[in-house]
Amino acid sequence: MKINSKHARKQRKALHNYSNHQRSKLLTTRLADFISDEYGIKRIPLRIGDSVKITKGEFRDFEGAVMEITKDLRVKVKECVFEKADGTQFYPKIHVSNLIITKFAQEGAKMDGWRASMIERKAGFLEEGYIAPKKLKERIEKEAEK
Repeated sequence: MKINSKHARKQRKALHNYSNHQRSKLLTTRLADFISDEYGIKRIPLRIGDSVKITKGEFRDFEGAVMEITKDLRVKVKECVFEKADGTQFYPKIHVSNLIITKFAQEGAKMDGWRASMIERKAGFLEEGYIAPKKLKERIEKEAEK
């Protein structure tokens, strides 16, 4: 998933051609402190319908729901609107790094199953005594060398 080219044109093309599972990693966003404390994780991929708070730019401290995630990894937020000279309105694109998730999108009364399993898996890595598979493999190799 690393882009090796130094040419901006090739970097933009690579980002544009990423598949959905690669794009999901790039859409990872911070969680608000109260959500982070509740679930025990710091970051999670952004989804349409999540409520977000903007941390930088002209719309700083605005809160709203995610309407659309564009192909160039930008987000359109419902409450952020510009008005053109002719009176029409448009939603500016905001980069994912300038957002904090304040509320998850809910499907009915339950959380999305994909997201719930991801939170459970990520929180498991932080529990005491649980070792990530890669680190466990490295630890076993070090002990074998001794």
